Amino acid sequence: MWNIWILVIYSTLLCLCRSSAIEVDYDPKALIIDGQRKLIFSGAIHYPRSTPVMWPDLIQKAKDGGLDAVETYIFWNAHEPIRRQYNFEGNLDFVKFFKLVQEAGLYGILRLGPYVCAEWNYGGFPVWLNNIEGIELRTDNEIYKNEMRIFVTKIVDMCKEAELFASQGGPIILAQIENEYGNIMWAYKDKGVAYVNWCAEMAAAQNIGVP
Repeated sequence: MWNIWILVIYSTLLCLCRSSAIEVDYDPKALIIDGQRKLIFSGAIHYPRSTPVMWPDLIQKAKDGGLDAVETYIFWNAHEPIRRQYNFEGNLDFVKFFKLVQEAGLYGILRLGPYVCAEWNYGGFPVWLNNIEGIELRTDNEIYKNEMRIFVTKIVDMCKEAELFASQGGPIILAQIENEYGNIMWAYKDKGVAYVNWCAEMAAAQNIGVP
């Protein structure tokens, strides 16, 4: 009987530890986690490039190698191969992936893209984007921005529902919008500046509770 009660108490404490929120902030010098400046060593594990069975071992190897965090892109063309038809199963279950990261005692970094580069086909953009009349990718184009906002918001909402952000007790301490934009922004001129500013405002409006 006592063994049962000990198990119940231990399970309850474990759940409380996992659900405790982490405060993430920053200043010009450092990332600040729960009031302490932290130097984070992060490495990439792209969940679609392996199978769910492989994830625990890959994550543990990252931890054994001295990493504090695991980061991954979100791959738009894998999740939405057909417009408004989504796939988050199997090796596309990024929610499960981040939960395994947390179980291993590591932080997570969410790279929303939706452009990812990453030696990934078409930079992660779904091909159907090209079939939308009047669209221009990665610039101040309302058609593209609307599609981007819809997908990013869906991913963020899934993360919130699964309580993956550190502000909810989850592992994700940072999120990134867009990717490797500085080297092409000059080509778009003023529209590039307007676009990247819009990206920042759109991302901040998601209210994810971490930088």
